[in-house]
Amino acid sequence: MDIAWYGHAAFRLRGREAAVVMDPCPPETGFRLNKPSADIITISRPRDASHRWTDGVTLEAAAAQRTLDAPGEYEIKRVLATGVRTPGGGSRNIAFIVTIDDIIVAHLGDLQGMPERSALEELQRADVVLLPCGGGGHLSPQAAASIAGEIGAPLVIPMLYQPEAAETVQTGLEPLSTFLREMGASSEPPSDNHLNVTRSSIPSAPTVAPLLARGA
Repeated sequence: MDIAWYGHAAFRLRGREAAVVMDPCPPETGFRLNKPSADIITISRPRDASHRWTDGVTLEAAAAQRTLDAPGEYEIKRVLATGVRTPGGGSRNIAFIVTIDDIIVAHLGDLQGMPERSALEELQRADVVLLPCGGGGHLSPQAAASIAGEIGAPLVIPMLYQPEAAETVQTGLEPLSTFLREMGASSEPPSDNHLNVTRSSIPSAPTVAPLLARGA
C-alpha cells in the first residue's frame, strides 16, 4: 500500500483495489492536490474548508456513501474504515482508521488533545498513524509526541507542520525538526513524497517517517 502526503492534512492511500484520499485541502492552504483519483474520501472536519475540499479530488464513483465525514463503520471496495470522535478544540474532529491491503492507517485529522479511552483503543490498532504536530492552533510538537507514545503505532508520519523544503509555502507552523526532537528521532530531512508499506516492512520499533509534501 502506497501513502502519499500532499501537504496540510491531505494524504492518499493507494492499495491494490482502491484508493482513499483523506482530508483534501484547497489551494488556499498553499498546497496543490492536482486532482488525485479516489474511490473513497474521508473528512475529519466537515465544517473546516481546509479539510474537506472534495472538488479537488476525482471520485471514481459519485455516490454519497463514498465520502465519509461521520463516526461509524464502513466497508467500500474491500476497504474497512472506522470513524471515531476525538478532541477537536470546540469543533467536531473525526479520526479515521482505514484498513487497506492488510495495513491499518489512522488519520488523526486536526486532533486537539488526548483521545478518550474508547477512541484510543481503536487508534491503537494502527500500524501507521498520520499525526498533526506543528502547533499554531494544531497539536503542539510536545503533545503530539505524547499522543504518539500512547497510540504506540510502529510507523508515525507527521502532518500539519511547516515543511522545511517548501520555501514557497509559509504555514506559520513549527518546523518538522521540533517534533523530531520531542520524539528523540533523527532530524534528517525527508527525501521522498510517498512511502510503500507492506506487512514485512513495518518496523519493529516506533519509527518516524516524514514525507516531502507532494503538493508544495
